[in-house]
Amino acid sequence: MTEKNKDFSDQKTSAKIRHFGEFLVEKGLISEEERDDALAIQNAINLRLGILANVQEIITVGQIFDVLEHQKGSGEKFGEVARHLSLMNEDQLRKLLQSQEQLRMKVGEILVGLTYLKKEEMETALEHFIREADGK
Repeated sequence: MTEKNKDFSDQKTSAKIRHFGEFLVEKGLISEEERDDALAIQNAINLRLGILANVQEIITVGQIFDVLEHQKGSGEKFGEVARHLSLMNEDQLRKLLQSQEQLRMKVGEILVGLTYLKKEEMETALEHFIREADGK
């Protein structure tokens, strides 16, 4: 992946990456089923914030369940609930979110790994997606 493309994919949220999957379907590069396969894999293999916080010894497994219990009705994100419960501070949350993003496998990478797209096709499509997103 070119440095420009790598920078783009590292900065985008999962919602934007899902849009990239939609873009690929709209352009006929992959099917909806292939997109869904990649998104399911992405969802299954990427680390949840609570697990990452536990691995980094910020919170315990029991505290993860406390956060999940409080999170049920609130609609708040895991990290925000953990902060409200004083289980982590803002700096810890920020670092966890950065780690989570760095470790997250991108949908384009998954599509290449599944051989639904060639690496070059994915990179070219990503460049087009960036241009369209920037309105160029």
